[in-house]
Amino acid sequence: MPSIELITTVPSTDHALSEDPEYQEAMSREDWPRLANVIQRIVGRTIPPGIPSTATSDPWRGYFAVDPTTRELIGSCAFKSSPTPEGSVEIAYFTYPPFEGRGYATEMARALVALALKSGAVRTIVAHTFPEPNASTRVLQKTGMTFVGEVIDPEDGRVWRWELAAPKV
Repeated sequence: MPSIELITTVPSTDHALSEDPEYQEAMSREDWPRLANVIQRIVGRTIPPGIPSTATSDPWRGYFAVDPTTRELIGSCAFKSSPTPEGSVEIAYFTYPPFEGRGYATEMARALVALALKSGAVRTIVAHTFPEPNASTRVLQKTGMTFVGEVIDPEDGRVWRWELAAPKV
């Protein structure tokens, strides 16, 4: 498995991305290759050493995934929000096209699961995929998540729901 480093996104970068018309259009069309290009145009293709890594006090945010050896920006991942009052949190991840199929998505998902479990605030980790077997379903299986059924997501429509329960202490 490849190793990754998660770099916390900063408000100025989040703002620059959200204000970029090409980013907005790529998001609305779910044009993932174009989205990756926009992110790399704004953030860069590599991240210099010394940028602060993963947040510990408030992990419920977005991250860039970086190859720690080459410092290449290989993907993005995030918690879709803070945990619900019931202790549920949803993860999302996206490997940029040149890096697909090399295990980076699995490492991003594992890193988010580890952050969620370390927080002590999470009882259930959730993810959604298209309702068919695909690369993302394999990632979630490798991460230890279990398929629990088909649901209707307000943003994405019909999806498969995956869950991982936090170990009982």
